[in-house]
Amino acid sequence: MVTIIEYSAEKKARNSYPYKIISPPIPGRCCQARMNRIGAMQADGDNKFYYKRCSRCGFTVREFVPTTDIDRVPGVGVSGWDRTEIWLDRIQREAQADIAA
Repeated sequence: MVTIIEYSAEKKARNSYPYKIISPPIPGRCCQARMNRIGAMQADGDNKFYYKRCSRCGFTVREFVPTTDIDRVPGVGVSGWDRTEIWLDRIQREAQADIAA
C-alpha cells in the first residue's frame, strides 16, 4: 500500500497533506486525546481509510473504515438503542396521558 506518511525520528513533524506527512515513528501520550481527522476519505483498492494526526506532536496514522455491509450481517435484529427509543416513546406517551387526565 502506498502512503504519504513518512515516519522519521530525525525530521520535524510536518503536515503537507495531500502530498506528504512527516510523522514521529511512535505516538506520544498526547495522541489519544488529540487525534484529528485530516483530509477526505481515501481508497486503496477495496480498503477505505482516512488520515488521523495528533494536533500536538504530529503523529499520524491511517484509520481504516470497515467494509462490512451491515444489512448482510445475520442475526443483528433490533439494536439496543432502538429498544431504548421505543421504551422512551412509550413512557413519554404514558406521562402525557397522565397529565391530560
